[in-house]
Amino acid sequence: MFRLIALFILVALPAYADCASSLMSQGYAVKRLSAFSDGVCGIDDPVLLSATPSTNFSSPITLSCKFAKKVGAWTSAIGADHITHVGGYNCRKIAGSFFMSQHSYGNAIDVVAIDGVPISKQWRSAYKEACKIFTTVRTPDHDAAHHDHLHIDSGWGFGCIVDFVR
Repeated sequence: MFRLIALFILVALPAYADCASSLMSQGYAVKRLSAFSDGVCGIDDPVLLSATPSTNFSSPITLSCKFAKKVGAWTSAIGADHITHVGGYNCRKIAGSFFMSQHSYGNAIDVVAIDGVPISKQWRSAYKEACKIFTTVRTPDHDAAHHDHLHIDSGWGFGCIVDFVR
């Protein structure tokens, strides 16, 4: 058992370190954080993301490293210079559900503005690009809980395949 745990540590830790190092070498402004968990929520490979190669964020945001890379691909695809967000990691359930939110694992971001334009006024093109990268995208047209932001995550789901908002 001890050998198996030691092997996991030797194999897994460099993989997480390689992700953050890879992002840094690509021009992301990230700080590698220590893995954390409370038994329900946590992130194995957390980073504090301040900017992607093309986009600055309103404040640093804690995300999983793999999700931060996807966020960078999305911000590049939409040509955003600045993203205003209201959260990444947050240990909580999905409102009205017994399922944990992907925010609980650093695999979600809530975006309220792109280049100073509120999501409530213009979101469709950003939504369409997000659908190509992420598994779940919620918009102001989905429900009242998302009236002012895009919720984007990489949890379980079918992306926008069965989404009638498009």
